[in-house]
Amino acid sequence: MKAINLPAKELVKVLVGQEVNVDPSIQGTFLLVASENQEKGLPSAMAAAVADIAIGQVQLQKLVHPLKVAVDQPDWVPYQFDESFLTVEPHNWFGPEALVLEKRFADFVKNYQGEKRPDGAIPKKAFPKELVEPLLIEDNYWAAYANFVNDPDGSFKKNLKPLFGE
Repeated sequence: MKAINLPAKELVKVLVGQEVNVDPSIQGTFLLVASENQEKGLPSAMAAAVADIAIGQVQLQKLVHPLKVAVDQPDWVPYQFDESFLTVEPHNWFGPEALVLEKRFADFVKNYQGEKRPDGAIPKKAFPKELVEPLLIEDNYWAAYANFVNDPDGSFKKNLKPLFGE
């Protein structure tokens, strides 16, 4: 598959569904990789998503599990990448699907009337399987993503709160 490095700020825009304009001569399906950078709070040298690029627009196709990709290639210049290393995420954890899952989790917690652990938390086994499974995947995604974020003061990781922190 073809991959393309892009500035981390542009990558994050794609992930959250904002418009990103590119040279109209770039066309195809690409693995999007955050360029190596030192900008606080942004990923660096990380494969993040597969997107279609056409008519000067970038359209997110699917999120991939964060993966280190450090290719010394200028931004927006395609190169080959072995896609067998990629794991596709079942949801876009930056988008509305994640918000819906997190809302369902919050609603369950708010209305829960059953037994609790000694620390006051609801036992994971009390949650419906269809809620637990995607949220565990989300927790795993954010833990992996945090490894690529420039976080010199640890504030990003400090604010990362797994939904199932057992």
